[in-house]
Amino acid sequence: MKLKQLLLSSILLLSLYSCSSDDDSNIVDDQVNPPSFIQIITADNKAIISGKADIGSEVTLKYNAETGQILRQVKADASGSFTTNIDLLVDYKQELVAFATKNNQVSETVILDKIPAKLAYNEGWDKAKEIILSHRWKSDQTISRIIIKQTSATPPYDLFATTAQKYFDFKSNGNFHFEVTSPLQFTHTTGSWSLDDKGIIKINTMIPLGAMEITDAKIQHLDSERLSLLAKISDGLFLLSFTPNK
Repeated sequence: MKLKQLLLSSILLLSLYSCSSDDDSNIVDDQVNPPSFIQIITADNKAIISGKADIGSEVTLKYNAETGQILRQVKADASGSFTTNIDLLVDYKQELVAFATKNNQVSETVILDKIPAKLAYNEGWDKAKEIILSHRWKSDQTISRIIIKQTSATPPYDLFATTAQKYFDFKSNGNFHFEVTSPLQFTHTTGSWSLDDKGIIKINTMIPLGAMEITDAKIQHLDSERLSLLAKISDGLFLLSFTPNK
């Protein structure tokens, strides 16, 4: 009788151990911790963003809006640290969220402190207008990007901002010439533009899909080699960058 009880106890223990082992084998550590200890330091018109995340995870920074776009993705190093830097923007406080991704798992999202704006271009608006008028400007898609995508898919202003090879030609009489050469060919020479005493540029023109108004365009950078505008089109926000068409 004792031998039978011992055998039954042994079988029960083996069964429990087997079940425990099977359960352990099915446990998958799929939790990814959100980025933490995030610090933002601003200097020389840049914001340095640093923090901690799971080792080997990818940290994504995107704009905190329903149609906010991804700004940057950076890997956490062997110590779980990450760092990146972004340009400050004129008159626009950038509000970002961050999350981490690893092994196809995504962490919760955290909201970063607002990144301050930088001061406006301050060389004087007469000087700014002189530089703007002195060139026909060719778009630079390597720098142009979407910050907030417009809610309506049509017209596709994201393609206008980041894909189309376009030219802006500002005339002294307030006339504005627009041309696109790729992926379509189109020219409109009876648009208008203005620069007010606060440095805000407004453009009315036509694109292949119809009338377009660019409002509240603020100069982010301007010299003889580059023109960058933070421009509102519909309810989207776009960074448009140009170089002189020499």
